[in-house]
Amino acid sequence: MAASDRMVLGPLVGSIDQGTSSSRFLVFNAKTAELLSHHQVEIQQKFPKEGWVEQDPKEILNSVHECVERTCEKLQQLNIDITNIKAIGVSNQRETTVVWDKTTGEPLYNAIGNYYTF
Repeated sequence: MAASDRMVLGPLVGSIDQGTSSSRFLVFNAKTAELLSHHQVEIQQKFPKEGWVEQDPKEILNSVHECVERTCEKLQQLNIDITNIKAIGVSNQRETTVVWDKTTGEPLYNAIGNYYTF
């Protein structure tokens, strides 16, 4: 389908929500706040010590990429023009730490975070 056949809804806003148990990407109509599409991917957690949670940093990154790609595919299936996504907000695991090799860009170990039970 040609880009000119796509629905123009005005500006769209995306939201990346990368949490301890999953990643998701949501796209809203900026004028109406209507949720147009979303995708969510669960991510694996490891609990090596009391109060710790570890995750594979590459799995985290890949899950975000997958969520963005799948959401955009769903929007295109709905004939919604993804070039109207004008802004993307990010909410992430603020308490999680990853150390990356400055030369290779590879993680040196798993992402380490706090695990709270309330």
